[in-house]
Amino acid sequence: MGLMRIDSGIKRGMFPLVLNGVEVRTLEELRGNFDLESVVGYFQSGELLTWLENRFYDDEADAIANIAADDKNLAAKICAALDVECDTDLDFTRRLREKKARLAEMTDDEKIIGNAAATALNQEDLATLIQMDYKTIYLCGENFNVPIRVAGVRYVGVLSTPKIKIRAQSQDELDAAGIVFENVQLPWQKSLPIDELKALAEKIFQTGGKWPIVKDGKQVSTFDQLDKTEKSAALRMVCQGKYTEQQLAFMQLTDDLSSGFALTVDSFCTGGGVGANIIPYKQIQRAGLGSGENVFWIERQNKYVWIGDYYEYVYNRDACRKLFRKIDYKKAVNFLEVAKNF
Repeated sequence: MGLMRIDSGIKRGMFPLVLNGVEVRTLEELRGNFDLESVVGYFQSGELLTWLENRFYDDEADAIANIAADDKNLAAKICAALDVECDTDLDFTRRLREKKARLAEMTDDEKIIGNAAATALNQEDLATLIQMDYKTIYLCGENFNVPIRVAGVRYVGVLSTPKIKIRAQSQDELDAAGIVFENVQLPWQKSLPIDELKALAEKIFQTGGKWPIVKDGKQVSTFDQLDKTEKSAALRMVCQGKYTEQQLAFMQLTDDLSSGFALTVDSFCTGGGVGANIIPYKQIQRAGLGSGENVFWIERQNKYVWIGDYYEYVYNRDACRKLFRKIDYKKAVNFLEVAKNF
């Protein structure tokens, strides 16, 4: 009887939406039979959100849930969340298509592309999104002017670390205005040392600016020879998706793309068979070679992180041997000893 109640409950929750006289049960059917007035009505009743959640259209449900019922741009935002073209704002829908196409050229991350409606690729996009009262805005570009007078907005840098110009002098002023920044460079923050770190990595590793892909410790290819999908997969594996190619000073991968390490703008990262770690340089107290043939250690906040083939209970021995030679450990240690002071 319990199973019957659960099944009955699921069926009651899987109600269709009726658009243009058609019972709509999938997102594709919704887009093919879209009727703005009816969809807005379903939004206001809460049925649209329930319909999306019950079918596990999580990205669309999140976007709909973030739209306020009294939003002055309600219709345009609903259309953007559901990825349909509306006559409410033809300029907005045209620009949305352009932004999606541009983001797709830069990444295969579906979540980033899915946030295109709330993404600014330039200052004009940013002004439009602020005027439309978006509360979370993604910034994809080099420089943005952000108004301090518009309170309660969260800005997130994606696929880059944008430099922000804002009429504020400290974090306290941002907190007072309810403005949140993530993955950006604020005016009072030290310039990001990526160029200096790239130069240091090249001096130590001497790879001609090309990051090696190795097999059994010997270079067989380079990162720049990977296609866009392979690069994106490697970045997610090594850096857990937290850094872009532009934020890397150095990367080394195994030929099967199963293991790797990276030296980023602010952290040392390992991923795959060599274990997952993101260790900020500022947390590193010391780095050094171990007594074994292939091992090095990092001391962070009075705790040690060991990397090497004598520590297979933490890191896969075979992956370490494929990825590192003793000289690689020594070079990584030399880099970290300098980078921790940046």
